[in-house]
Amino acid sequence: MNFFRSIKVRVWALFEVVVIAMLTFTYIFLIAMFPNFYEWMKTYEISEALVDIRSNWESDNIVSIINEQASEKKMYIEIIFPGKGIISVDRLGGSQSIKLLNKEVLMREVSESENGMIYKRFRDEAEDNSVLMMGSYIGGDKDAPEAYIFISNYLQPIGTTVLIFTRQFVFVGVIMMILTVFMSVLFSHRISEPIIRINNSARELPQGRFGAKISKRDYAEIKQLAGTLSSASKEIAKSDDLRRELMANISHDLRTPLTMIKAYAEMIRDISGDNPEKRERHLKVIIEETDRLSSLVTDILDLSKLQAGVTEIHPETFDFTERLSVVTSRFDILNELNEDSANGGIVIDLQADDNVVITADITKIEQVVYNLINNAVTYAGADNKVIVRLFRKEGGIVRFEVEDHGEGISAENLPYIWDRYYKVSERSKTHKRAKMGSGIGLSIVKSVLEQHNFAFGAESSEGSGSTFWFEAPEYSEQPPEPQKPVKRFIPEKKHDNK
Repeated sequence: MNFFRSIKVRVWALFEVVVIAMLTFTYIFLIAMFPNFYEWMKTYEISEALVDIRSNWESDNIVSIINEQASEKKMYIEIIFPGKGIISVDRLGGSQSIKLLNKEVLMREVSESENGMIYKRFRDEAEDNSVLMMGSYIGGDKDAPEAYIFISNYLQPIGTTVLIFTRQFVFVGVIMMILTVFMSVLFSHRISEPIIRINNSARELPQGRFGAKISKRDYAEIKQLAGTLSSASKEIAKSDDLRRELMANISHDLRTPLTMIKAYAEMIRDISGDNPEKRERHLKVIIEETDRLSSLVTDILDLSKLQAGVTEIHPETFDFTERLSVVTSRFDILNELNEDSANGGIVIDLQADDNVVITADITKIEQVVYNLINNAVTYAGADNKVIVRLFRKEGGIVRFEVEDHGEGISAENLPYIWDRYYKVSERSKTHKRAKMGSGIGLSIVKSVLEQHNFAFGAESSEGSGSTFWFEAPEYSEQPPEPQKPVKRFIPEKKHDNK
């Protein structure tokens, strides 16, 4: 059944249908309708001669016009002047039956006709031909004309001609059908062969392999299809790599705190249960690791909701400067917990303009700010300093920036930092804090800012730290002018599969 639904069979059948339709059309108009067409052409010739003679009736060379029409079209022309005489020109070859027709009856029929014209077809037994005749009047009106004109012409026997045409048609039709079979098979093969080739190669896409060969003879659409599938194979390979990396990241992020919780719980049970100081320290580790697990699960759920489009934005106008101060204060504990260490604690340097007011979803923007600051804290440099800026720009725009002085991000990895679960391996190995990121914080940032239609981006270079930013229109009592769609300032990703 699949064979009859294949492209080869369909193309062959389509070719055959087209050829059969063309042959049928040719037969109808060239053979079946040939006698009618032949009679129509003869009738048209007579009508054309009649019109020419009537239009030149007053001309001095009317006699030459009559002779010219009769000679050119092989006709018999007779002009009768009532009570005066007859002018006739015979170029039919001597038929007497036409001349012997009762002209009195014919003239009366012309006068009695509605438009002053009659048309007759009869058999000339002497010549064994059918004859077409047309009669009308010339000059004056049909009741009192100057003369009557009758023009006759033979309908030659065309039975033999039709028979010849029929035989030729059968011969040509058979040849065309044979040629069509070969042409359709060749053409269908030209179409189906590259598709089959690409289909066979596409079966290997799940393995990340696409090796379809593209010929210079392939159609442009086939080349485009091959190019599209080749790009798809690379994207599938990337997705597979991302899936494996995701499983590794999530497994690591879940295993580490679970291992710590189990280990410290066993220590409390076996060692420090009766020592309040050690027990407190061990319980603190358990609480911190539990918070890490809760944060990871929350981030995964938040990102899933954002990317599924099930969360809604509830914008309201608020003082961004005030809310920013509250969010950054949450990180003060990082400095307090580590102030006795050799490098000191993490310092959050807030540099914000006063009374910056924007309209957005407070909860989600706080989540963005928290994730960006937490990302910078995770990858802070040797100075353990993170700079948070909020300032006004021209055009009623405010800009938020978070800057760290850590290892930075290479130009090669920078386009991918917004991808879900993506973590730059080099950075994840060199960060100073024990806390491992889940790799989804920046994806949450991206989804929230896209929902708000805020411009955002990142600037970084290896060894010089990174700066993450986003921009939003500042709230104004005046209605804002229509804004052009914002653009994300994210470098273009390279499509090489690593």
